[in-house]
Amino acid sequence: MLEEMVKAIIKKSIAADYPHLKLPAVVFASIKSATKLDTYEIEELVIHNDDTGSSFNGHITANWYEYTLTILDRFGNPDDDFPTIPGIKSKSQFKAGAVVAVALPYGDLTPSIIGEVSL
Repeated sequence: MLEEMVKAIIKKSIAADYPHLKLPAVVFASIKSATKLDTYEIEELVIHNDDTGSSFNGHITANWYEYTLTILDRFGNPDDDFPTIPGIKSKSQFKAGAVVAVALPYGDLTPSIIGEVSL
């Protein structure tokens, strides 16, 4: 009886104070859809030519992308414990259908895409 009470209190405390411990820190997800957004620039770059030894200044113009993610289980099947998550922005470019690893910082359902993976 006391053991069950202690377990219930610990379970309640973890749910209230440490919700990020109930979810995995990193999960797999499938890119359901991808949309190209605004551009951004990386400036003040120095590009080196290894063949000639010369260098020159430059910059890069690239796009932000917005993704809709379907969370997968460890075997690559859609995980029904998670809803489809829209509106995830990233500078990394992935095609629809790609499998990515995503972090769930502090148990939030606003994942950050880490990178593409292979199952």
